[in-house]
Amino acid sequence: MFEFGLKIENKILITCISFIALSCIGILDYYTGSEASVLLAYLIPILLISFYGKSDKILLIINALFAAVVWFTVDYTTQDYSNLFNPIWNAFVRFIIFMLIGLLILNLKEKYQKVLKLNKDLKFLNEEKNKFIGVAAHDLRNPIGAIHSFSDLIIENYSEKMDVKGIKMLSHIKNLSNNSLKLLEDLLDISNIESGTIKLQLKKDNYIDFITKYMYFNLLVAKKKEINIRLITNEKELFFQFDEHYLSEVINNLLTNAIKFSFPESEIIIKISTSNNFVKTEIIDQGQGIPVKEQTKLFNYFQKTSVQPTNGETSSGLGLAIAKKIITEHKGTIGVVSEINKGSNFYFELPLK
Repeated sequence: MFEFGLKIENKILITCISFIALSCIGILDYYTGSEASVLLAYLIPILLISFYGKSDKILLIINALFAAVVWFTVDYTTQDYSNLFNPIWNAFVRFIIFMLIGLLILNLKEKYQKVLKLNKDLKFLNEEKNKFIGVAAHDLRNPIGAIHSFSDLIIENYSEKMDVKGIKMLSHIKNLSNNSLKLLEDLLDISNIESGTIKLQLKKDNYIDFITKYMYFNLLVAKKKEINIRLITNEKELFFQFDEHYLSEVINNLLTNAIKFSFPESEIIIKISTSNNFVKTEIIDQGQGIPVKEQTKLFNYFQKTSVQPTNGETSSGLGLAIAKKIITEHKGTIGVVSEINKGSNFYFELPLK
C-alpha cells in the first residue's frame, strides 16, 4: 500500500533518481521565473522517498537537504537579496518542512506495517484456536455421546428395577449429556466455519418442501409445550439452490429458540415470501420479546439476552452466530425485529439466483 510500486532495492539508485527529479524541478522553477508555479513540486520526490519501502531517516535527511539546497539555489539566483540570511533561513525552514512531512509518512508507514504484522499474528492464532476447538470438541463428543446413549439405554430397559431417585439422577445425566453434545456440535460448526473449511453443497431443490419437513420435525418438540407451528406462504413450489444440511441448522436453531422462549399453548408462524429475486423466511413467535439494546449483540458468539426460556430450557449462545455465518455463506442476510411482550420475528433472506 505504501510503496506505490517502487520495487528498487538499491538505495543509492533511488537517491540518484530523486536527485535527478529535484534538479529537473529546480531547472523548471528557474526558467519559469515563478516560484509559486512549482511550489509543491519539490515535495514530490520527498513523498516518493518517504513511501519507498526501504526508506529510513538517513535517506530522508539526504533528499530533504538536497531539495532545500536546490530550492535555495533557484531562489537566490532569481530573487534580489541584500544579504544571505533571508535565503538561507528560507532554505532551512523548507528543509524542516520536508523533514516533518517525511517523518510523518515514515511513522505512519511503520505503524501500518505493525498493524499488518499484528493482523497476520492474530490470523495465525485464530487458526490455531479453531484447530484446538475442533480437536477438543471432536475428542469429547464420543465419550459424552456414549454417556448419553448408555443413560438412555438404562432408563429404557432397567427403569422397572430402579427406584425413583435413581431414575431421576439418570434423567439428569441424560439431559446434561445431551446439552453437552449440542454445545460440542456448535463448537465444531464454529471451528469449521471460522477456519474456512465449510463448503456449501448447493443443490436446486423445493424450498417449500424443505421448510415443511423441518417444521414437522420441530412440531414434536413444540407439542411438549402445546405450541403449534404453522406455515404461511403463497408459494406452492419454490425452487432455487441452497445447502440443505447447513440451512437445516439455521431453521432448527431459529425454531428451537422460538419454542424455548414462547409461552405454552401459543403459536409460531413460519412465513415465506418472495421479492426482488430474494426469498424471505420469517420465524414469528408470541413469546416474551427481546429488549432493543440487546438485539444488536444476538448474532455474536456466546451472547445471551436477559430473557429466560419459559420452561427452564438451556442455551449455549452459539446458535444465532452459527446461523448468521451460514446465511452469509449463502450470500444472504439475517436479522430480528422484536418488542417486549409482543414476541420476536427472526428472518433471513436468500437470493433466488
